[in-house]
Amino acid sequence: MPNIKDNVAAQQTRRRLVEAAGQVFARRGLHGATIKQITDKAQVNLAAVNYHFKDKFALYAAVIRHALSIKGSPLERIAPTGSPRRRMRSLIAGLIEDIYDPARPAWLTPLLAHEFTEPTEAITEVIDELLRPRADRVHGLVRFIVGPGASEQQVVRAAMSVLSQCFMILYNRQVLQRLYPELMGADQKRQIIDHITQFSMAGLESLRAVRRRGAK
Repeated sequence: MPNIKDNVAAQQTRRRLVEAAGQVFARRGLHGATIKQITDKAQVNLAAVNYHFKDKFALYAAVIRHALSIKGSPLERIAPTGSPRRRMRSLIAGLIEDIYDPARPAWLTPLLAHEFTEPTEAITEVIDELLRPRADRVHGLVRFIVGPGASEQQVVRAAMSVLSQCFMILYNRQVLQRLYPELMGADQKRQIIDHITQFSMAGLESLRAVRRRGAK
């Protein structure tokens, strides 16, 4: 007997629930959101959540999995060769451009921001699938730029500084839009990428120069 959950109507209901839940969780967080708010937005009855997801927490996990399946700039597109500055700009652009991608739902970044500030059991999956591959790329490039003589602690701190600039733009966008509205429009994307690249490279080149002077 075919599984009724696999029929077209059931799958449409499930998709509506995930999309609606993404919007509600992004605005209110896991604990602030209610099943009724989600089902009202999805225009389905309360029983649909139990039928497809069992409870709010299982629905939240499904939303996170869906969010992670929405691929932004693939790591393969990030320039692996060229000058250090070109490679750094490519990495930073790959991080920043995701938020301006019109194909990505508006609720995605606020949802992840909630997950970072109020972690749930999903945080490990978010880190492993979304953050760690990008952090590893930044770490590897920073190591290349500052040279093999730098300590691992220096490299990690420098990589963290590069990533922090990008994450500030990505996950604190609403705050920045209120502080600096003239700098946060879509037309400012290239300038933001160029600034973070210039600022990061200046810091890394300074770190390399200081290390070299200390080695003499």
